[in-house]
Formats: sequence, structure tokens, C-alpha cells
Amino acid sequence: MSADGNAKYKTASAVASYVLQSVVGIVAPGMSVAAICNYSDALVSAHCKSVYRKEQGIERGISFPTTVSVNKVIQNYSPSSEDDYILREGDVVKIEIGVHIDGYISSAAHTTIATNSPEVAITDRRADAISAAYYASEVAVRMIRPGQTPRNLIKAIGLVASGFKCSVAEETFTCQIDRFVVSGNNTFANRFNPDVVVPETPFETGEFYTIDCTISTGDGQARASQYNPSIYQRDVNQHYSLKLRTSRSLFSEVCKRFSVFPFLMRDAIADNHTLKAGIGECVKSHLLVPFAVTTEKRNGDQYVAQFKVTVMCNFTGPIRLTRALPMPSVQSSTTIPTDSEIGQILGLDFEQAALPELPLLKLNIQTPVPVIDQSVPESSSMDTT
Repeated sequence: MSADGNAKYKTASAVASYVLQSVVGIVAPGMSVAAICNYSDALVSAHCKSVYRKEQGIERGISFPTTVSVNKVIQNYSPSSEDDYILREGDVVKIEIGVHIDGYISSAAHTTIATNSPEVAITDRRADAISAAYYASEVAVRMIRPGQTPRNLIKAIGLVASGFKCSVAEETFTCQIDRFVVSGNNTFANRFNPDVVVPETPFETGEFYTIDCTISTGDGQARASQYNPSIYQRDVNQHYSLKLRTSRSLFSEVCKRFSVFPFLMRDAIADNHTLKAGIGECVKSHLLVPFAVTTEKRNGDQYVAQFKVTVMCNFTGPIRLTRALPMPSVQSSTTIPTDSEIGQILGLDFEQAALPELPLLKLNIQTPVPVIDQSVPESSSMDTT
């Protein structure tokens, strides 16, 4: 990896870390999820525009739109105002952000609690899910070192989850990343599946990974939720002659405005809502791939927590690029003995990368505020079906 590439990974990680910290700080009962997502994406775009300004033609910005998935929703929830959700007291809130500078990617996610009493510790199953996801991510970071294997990492994440009587969520991955590549050769699911062959290619010096540790109090099986997809991605390997004029117009607009990274469909059709009629044919022909909003399959009050990190495999050991944020106030009855297999992994060292300072923004991005008073606890399930 060139010095320029390393610097751009670190800059992307600085943006992801700063924006994630800013967004976590505004989570509260009464906040609109749509407003939080829009605010976060605006921050990412503004900070990306403030760096590498002297490089002509450099592409930079969002590598994955901000998602704010609540309670048992697993991933990919970035709603429009029509599909919005207002946070309630006690909601488990997962925030994921993706950034790239010149194609060099950094992703980060954090779980917090929407509450007006942050000093009061959560002790129920929400604490188990959050603790399990947090420690799974801390274990995973320490295992991205030369010679270590995906099989061992999957085993370790599963041990952490089962220790807290939780499950690793389906469709969550450790992805090898490269320039403009979000899912490289050594990419694998973090949930063990006996029917899937796990790559035995060991991690090597100079590789970069994003690790998505998403843990559920349920079985971890994912199903499509009641929410329509809002995030799509072009499949650049597919070619098809679209029949409908609206489909051709939509795909032309997507190709013109978005590169290889996922995007929000509402941004693509914002200037011409009639293009929405072309989504079906573009998806059916596999030119566009939707990211389903998935939820825990088991019914009832289940909770899903997520922590995601970007890591470099160095010859000295792991170098964590994105910064860790403090856990919310949770207290699980489960502890990890220091002499256990997981405890010993947690005792391993890793390096936190020194990230560059970001320029102060000249653009004033208005911080959203709660839209209604949600100080009284209510039902905390986004998807009760």
C-alpha cells in the first residue's frame, strides 16, 4: 500500500469517526430517524469536500448511506419522511456510516440507547446484545493479524455471542476492502453456517478489513421487514437493454450521479419522481441491487446491537483505523473471565492509528432536534410482526 493510499484510508476513517461521534451525540427520544440519517450524510459530504481540495478530479464522499436501525431491525434502514420512525425512550439505536476518499473506504457503526436518563444502567436483554456486539468487535479487531484465519475469527465471534446467550445476525460480514472495492476476495459471513465453505486464506500484511459485529437476542435469522428498500447499488458487471423509457432514464441518472458505491434511491429521483416507475425493471434485470431492510425473524421483544470497525493488518499486528466510542450505560449479568479463550484474545495488543485533524467546516449544517416529547416510555419495537 502506498503512502498516499494509507493517508486516504486514515482521512476517511477520521471523517467516519468524527461524524459517528457527532450523530451518536444527538440520539434522543423524539428524534426522527430520517432527520438523523440526512444530518449524518450531510456531515459526511461536507467533511469529505473539505479535504484533498487541491487534487483535481478526486472522488470522495459517502461509500454507504447512513443507516439508523432500531431495536430488532438488523440493517439498512434509512427512511424517507413517509417511512420515518420517531425514537422512543429505551430504543436500541444502531448507527452505521460509510466514507471514502478517492475510493479508499472506511466504515464504522455504534450502538446506543435513546434515553433521557443516560446515567441509569440498562440491565435487561438489551445489555446482553450490546455487550456481546461490543466485545465481539473488540475480539475481532485483535484477530486481524498475519497468519490468523477467518475460521478462527468466526469461531471467536460466535463464542462471544453464545456467552451472552445471543446469536450472530445473518447477512453480516467481515469484508476485505480495497480502492473502490467494498467486498474483496477474503470476505466472509461472521455467522457460522455449516453449509458454507469458509475461506482459509490467512490475513496478510497490508490488507484492510471492515468488521461488522451484529448480535441479536433472538436466533439471528434475518427476514425482510415491512420497510421498502431505500438503498441501491449498481451492478457494473450486468448489461441489459431496458425496455421502458422511465427505466432507461432512471438508469442513466444513476450512472451519471453515482459511481460503484451504494446510494439512496430518493436522491436519484429527487428531481423527477416519475423515475420511480423504472425501479422495478432495473431491479428485475439486475442492473440495480436493492439492500433489503432486514429484521430479526423471531417474534416478540428482541434486540439487535451492532459495532463496526475498519482495521489494517500490519506486520506488527492490527491497526484500528476508526475510533471506538464509549459504550452506553449497560450492565450485563454475563462477564468474560480473563483466563478464558475470549479473555486471552482481549488481552492481546493492537494499535490505534493516529488520524488527521479535519478542517473546520465553513458550511453550517443544522442539527436536528426532537420533534415530539417522548419522555414517557412506550412500546420499544419498530417491527412487531
